[in-house]
Amino acid sequence: MGKPDKIRISVGTASKLGFKKIKIDVQTTNCHLLTYHPKGCDANCGFCPQSKYTFDHCQDLPDSKKLLSRVIWPEYSLSSLLLTFKNKFPKFSMEEDGFQRICLQSLNYAGFEQEVKYIVQEIKKVTDIPLSITIPPIPESNLIDFKKIGVERMCFAIDSPTQELFDTIKGEKNASFYQWDVYLRLLKESVNIFGRGFVSTHLIVGLGESEFEAFNFIATMKELGVTTGLFPFFPIKHTKFEKKTRFPIENYRKMQFGKYLLDTGRKKIEDFKFNDSEKIITFNISKDDLLKIIEISAPFQTSGCPGCNRPYYTSSPSEEQFNYPRPLSINEKNAVFKELESFCIK
Repeated sequence: MGKPDKIRISVGTASKLGFKKIKIDVQTTNCHLLTYHPKGCDANCGFCPQSKYTFDHCQDLPDSKKLLSRVIWPEYSLSSLLLTFKNKFPKFSMEEDGFQRICLQSLNYAGFEQEVKYIVQEIKKVTDIPLSITIPPIPESNLIDFKKIGVERMCFAIDSPTQELFDTIKGEKNASFYQWDVYLRLLKESVNIFGRGFVSTHLIVGLGESEFEAFNFIATMKELGVTTGLFPFFPIKHTKFEKKTRFPIENYRKMQFGKYLLDTGRKKIEDFKFNDSEKIITFNISKDDLLKIIEISAPFQTSGCPGCNRPYYTSSPSEEQFNYPRPLSINEKNAVFKELESFCIK
């Protein structure tokens, strides 16, 4: 244990590496990797196809075990990945045929921390592409080890904006073992070690939170020095939450826009106006300013680590994108304006 010989690679990344032939109109800017374990994850997050629930109930569905969100993650040998990095991607590149960042995510299983350290060390031997990791909770005293071996950014995906909701999604009320307080402590200590703006978390909206709770979480994370990667809930077949309703895109636009205003400091949550049900009434911004913000596209593109565009992670290529992997077209900008104009100053 500690020296894995397999790794999962997102299908878009696998295509760019030359491991798989697929038709794709937007290249991934970052290299997305996932640790491999034949029994999936020991945790039981209700939305995740890698969860213990899915593996326990769907053992006859091997293809479903290759998913994370709606993306397929085929398995490859770690040695072939390292050789490809060495020969084709030894350097950071913002060109279309290069990678701006490597993002390594880990499942939770016995020995995952040692395996992640090994993978990171092997990657750093063959490429200087900046590396981010998203891992389950570890002892706080071990955070410095990842800094020392070359991890630039650390992510602990809390996923929920409140402790109560966290417990029902990935904690004790969902037959899992994650604890809200542990995540918060790790995020705070990670900021001390990696620095403000170099620590991330994830927020999945559409699982029962109010709009105020989501915005308040984003604002709180910003105050701590933690960036928030925003995701809409997408029900995946064979997961515990497969029958839950997909988050409406018009609601997600509000989340994206409010997050941009909070992250950039253009507004504070006190500037937003909510009704008694904690739904946003107005962002206290003019339609002219809304148009100017839409024009830059960034608020409605993928959020997370620098350079990440994560194509089609939460949307099919044939539909309106929740997180655009590229700048918006004129028609897409017009659609976003129509979705948000009623939340501007009258």
